Amino acid sequence: MKKFQHLVVAYDGTDDSREALELGIDMSKQLQSSLSVVNIQKGSTFSDVTRSDRSGMIPPSHTPPVGGLNNYPVVPVPVDNPDTRSDEYTEKEEALKSEAQRLLDQNNIDGHVEVAYGEPSDEIVNYAKNHDGDLIIIGSRDISGLKRLIFGSVSEKVSHRSTIPVLIAK
Repeated sequence: MKKFQHLVVAYDGTDDSREALELGIDMSKQLQSSLSVVNIQKGSTFSDVTRSDRSGMIPPSHTPPVGGLNNYPVVPVPVDNPDTRSDEYTEKEEALKSEAQRLLDQNNIDGHVEVAYGEPSDEIVNYAKNHDGDLIIIGSRDISGLKRLIFGSVSEKVSHRSTIPVLIAK
């Protein structure tokens, strides 16, 4: 049986993610594993490599000519830009970090809590990969119908994209 040495818990403050964190804490104690908690904030700023005005559009003069299509706009790409986040946004991040750290401290777990930015499913998988995670623990949010069909759930996306085991807590 594989030994899980580093557990990564995705936490966003919802009841489902709280259950995932509590499960991660219990497993960390039983397996004597290290534990990291990551909160992903969706990137909300746009930038490009050629301009600093944050318009997100690469001017046509900077677009490589491709069969005369150089006047079409380029879709802006969201990137992390901490300088443009509002105070309210950073207060939310700090509150989530504090809440997760409080749960770790209450259970005498020497864990690490971090905030990352981007598409949640991608960033959870990237975080686990970049920090040598052996298991991702994530909550399951019950969404159904058209919303599930169109968007899917973060836990489903993580389970499909991850190369390490994913435990979906219910």
